[in-house]
Amino acid sequence: MLSPKRRHLAEIHDKVTIYLRLQRYQAAEELVRSALIEMGPYPNLLNLLGVIFHRQSHFSQAIEYFEQAIAANPRFLEAALNLSATFSDLGFYDQAEKVYSDAMTLFKDDKVLPDLILGRLANLHNATAMGYEQAGLLEEATLEFQRALSIYPRMPDVRLKLAKIFLHMELYQSSKDQLLRILEENPSHIESLNLIGSVCYRMGDIDEAGRHWQKAQNLNPQDRTSKTYIRSIARLESAKGLRS
Repeated sequence: MLSPKRRHLAEIHDKVTIYLRLQRYQAAEELVRSALIEMGPYPNLLNLLGVIFHRQSHFSQAIEYFEQAIAANPRFLEAALNLSATFSDLGFYDQAEKVYSDAMTLFKDDKVLPDLILGRLANLHNATAMGYEQAGLLEEATLEFQRALSIYPRMPDVRLKLAKIFLHMELYQSSKDQLLRILEENPSHIESLNLIGSVCYRMGDIDEAGRHWQKAQNLNPQDRTSKTYIRSIARLESAKGLRS
């Protein structure tokens, strides 16, 4: 059973969540500030204020309150993740990584972290990777995507991004390996079937490429990508026949 204080905090959290959904930021802020006056600098409340400011893109204020929450409770993992994510949003990747590393050092002896926490940790690396990708730093991006997947492998969208970057870098086997992982979990993932077909084609295995594209076409006859690739192969085979 929750203590009265924890029950009150849970009620405040639920109300703030509703206010944020409705974009009633002023009401959310007033509620939390009133609770701070009543309860004192409680870490959960400071973290909530940070979240409210972050939603409004008031990042400097968000950082201030996340840091206050961590100072009040150094093992407050959610506040640390929020702070790291905010630094990533601002492009301060070194600071984001330091906050993340410091938080993980505190939890290195924990046997199991819940899926929710693992997912959030992975998303921090994912956000950093996308920042590197946008800056054209593809090697750094692949490392961050791989870190994200090592923490939480069940993110096919992240694995697909990694496969695309490997393909762009002409690291065909690495790209293929990632796509095979996706298709192990979901054999009907049409985008991955089309992409692995392209990878196989570039590796010189036209037959395997054709099999993947044909499977995509069988799954969705309206899929234009696989249809275009299959026609291209047919034209190539026809041209070979004419030359012979």
